[in-house]
Amino acid sequence: MPKRAAATSRKKQVKRQPAKKAPAKGRSAPKRAAKKAPPRAASPARAASGTKSPASGASRTARPAAAAKAAPGQAAAKGKTAGKPGQQGALEFEVGPPQPPVELPIPKRRGAKPGGPDWPGENLTVGMPAPDFELPSTLGRKVTLHEFRGKRVILYFYPKDDTPGCTMEACAFRDNLPRIQAKDGIVLGISLDDELSHQRFAQKYNLPFPLLADVDAAVCRQYGVYKEKNMYGRSFWGIERTTFVVDREGKVENVFRRVKVEGHADEVLATLAV
Repeated sequence: MPKRAAATSRKKQVKRQPAKKAPAKGRSAPKRAAKKAPPRAASPARAASGTKSPASGASRTARPAAAAKAAPGQAAAKGKTAGKPGQQGALEFEVGPPQPPVELPIPKRRGAKPGGPDWPGENLTVGMPAPDFELPSTLGRKVTLHEFRGKRVILYFYPKDDTPGCTMEACAFRDNLPRIQAKDGIVLGISLDDELSHQRFAQKYNLPFPLLADVDAAVCRQYGVYKEKNMYGRSFWGIERTTFVVDREGKVENVFRRVKVEGHADEVLATLAV
């Protein structure tokens, strides 16, 4: 009896224990996949900034605080770069209190400068040293007054190439050049025309003496022949027809202002005979 009772009690215990259920295939699959899946790599931007992924709660709460801290710095940066082209959202600079206007000193009006366009032009007289110069010429090189030291120089200023009065004057010096050279003299003509204009003028009338180009009127101002002129009711600046005779030492020997073309060459020759 005791052995049978024990066997029956064991059978009852086996029946009472619930049977273990087999694991469902669908439930165990995600767990295995999660174990085998490689860890998710962080993005380059997050790795550079060192912030956590948005899944963590700490990073979600840290974003507003970081934005609040960065706001003043961003505003300051915008204020520094305001006014530069090509930047959006630039802030204007703060304007301080209005400053009183600064009173600048009024410059005093200066008088006429010797040799300037408003100078009367009568500063160079007999006995004064003739201003030296260096100008391009029809000789194909620059000519200076100093290189003719030891000779008498007839330096005549005329308004323009190939005009009736200037042509008559140049041809008169051309025809009397042998007599001038006999008095140990040379002839130099100066105008505001350029070298090309001088070349054409000299070739057209066979002028044997050099013509000098004073295109900026620098030498004409030094000799006081660049003046304001009136013609047909129109005022302009130009050369007043003038001739200077420079002696062998480089000083002004004679001055002929407001020259009349007719008979002027003979008048100059008369002074060389003295």
